[in-house]
Amino acid sequence: MKVSVLVAAASANLLLVNGLAWSMPDQGSMRMYNQRMESLFLRLDSDGNGRLEHQELNGRPAFQRQLKRKTGRDFLLLEDIRTQKGTVRGQRLTRRFRGADRNSDRRLNRREAARLPWIERHFDGLDRNKDGHVTLEELWDLQRSLAPRQRRP
Repeated sequence: MKVSVLVAAASANLLLVNGLAWSMPDQGSMRMYNQRMESLFLRLDSDGNGRLEHQELNGRPAFQRQLKRKTGRDFLLLEDIRTQKGTVRGQRLTRRFRGADRNSDRRLNRREAARLPWIERHFDGLDRNKDGHVTLEELWDLQRSLAPRQRRP
């Protein structure tokens, strides 16, 4: 059965991490995504200076969050919003989750969740199956449910 899972994963462009399959976008969709981001960047850059300042990001919460992460800068550049080839989305969440999971059981109890303040504050809502633990899969499910629906070109 494991062989068939690996074959299916390879043909479906999935990444297997600790027995969990994560969908990986193909290069065509990433290229399309980057083109859309570049087009949006150019539309938002009202003064044409190649930067997106805070006032140009009004109503774009995803870009505003990226700007907050750029310490020492009050603007975004085009390369800040492009997805780099070979990057795996969600590495930061996975790394922080694993760091908080002190007993390595791939689940956070309330004590472990205290290491991640946002998860601690929203623990009851994040624990979808009400088993007293938050898993990375529950976080991914929540993230997918909150993501905007993809429009076909």
